[in-house]
Amino acid sequence: MAEPRKIVLILGNGFDLDLGLKTSYKDFWESEFCPRDYPAPLIHHLNQKWPDNLDAVKWYDLENELLNYAIQGDKSDVVSVHERDYIQSNSDYELHNRINFIGGDDIMSSLVEKGYMKISKNLVYKVSIPYKEDYSQTSNWRDRKALKLIKEGLCKYLTFIDKPIPESHSVAFHLLLAMTKCVKAGDTVDIYSFNYTRVQLQGHSMDRIPVYYMHGSCEKDKIIVGTRDGTPIIPEYDFLQKVMDDSFLPPDIVRALDNADEVIIFGHSLGENDRQYFEKFFTNQTNGSNQKEPYIIIFTRDSNSMKDIKRSLKSLTGDRLSLLYSSNLPIFIRTGELKEDQKLFFDFLVDHHTDMHFASEVIGKLLK
Repeated sequence: MAEPRKIVLILGNGFDLDLGLKTSYKDFWESEFCPRDYPAPLIHHLNQKWPDNLDAVKWYDLENELLNYAIQGDKSDVVSVHERDYIQSNSDYELHNRINFIGGDDIMSSLVEKGYMKISKNLVYKVSIPYKEDYSQTSNWRDRKALKLIKEGLCKYLTFIDKPIPESHSVAFHLLLAMTKCVKAGDTVDIYSFNYTRVQLQGHSMDRIPVYYMHGSCEKDKIIVGTRDGTPIIPEYDFLQKVMDDSFLPPDIVRALDNADEVIIFGHSLGENDRQYFEKFFTNQTNGSNQKEPYIIIFTRDSNSMKDIKRSLKSLTGDRLSLLYSSNLPIFIRTGELKEDQKLFFDFLVDHHTDMHFASEVIGKLLK
């Protein structure tokens, strides 16, 4: 009889996307919950960065861009002195009369164009300036609030879309189901999620599987959004680093990886912003200092994303990916190309206590 396994399952945004949850950066940024019109240089910077190509933007792109902004971004105020004086010296009633009877002016037109002033046309014009009280604050103060609003808006958005996932045609769902079978068979499973959404299965109990949320969860209304530390930035903008968040207290994933018999990674890029959690593990797999040689199974979408992960692994191993391959070859399962990988996933399901008949049914469903 096989010895019980210690399995560590790591989840990234690709896991949620495979389940069918609309958790991409684009989904959030185009939603009503995103503070796209907040008058802060940080928001302006993000709006200008990807005006026409949001489809390709990943969450790690946002994290990288926060670092770029902190180091070299244009932090000049997006609100001119004249615009600020104009807002502070006119009440909403006066602005309403100005647009309704006078036809507005250049400053009003500029504020409307930037999205900082809203004009509704019903029976009469109505003028409003969201965040009006914030215009008297410094641009750095508004950048700090911008990050706060992004976190609050993201939490509201994800709570709005986060629903229990029924049994579906997704690899992610059946991976979780396999983990419940592993626990019933005596294995230990720990889940480390880099997502903010709940890890759950409709109709199947996960009570015996602990889930550790690396950057908080919307369920507890405490999430951490930011960039990595390790790169010096000016103190006025170190609030953009995750480690500076008052809620930052990540679980000990490093020790868990060291003690694992099997490491499963689903939908995580292994990129620079989370490098500190994975570098020791993958370095140990290449330099002979590893106490164990766990199975490494990586679920990714397609050949392109697999190449991106290989590039991350090259960086994590000090450009010695060939040593990792010679000592502990990772197994890649491409969820979007399952016709090519169906035997790999079938073998995975069977190896994780799924009977062969049910595994065949799963593969059949996923190939439809």
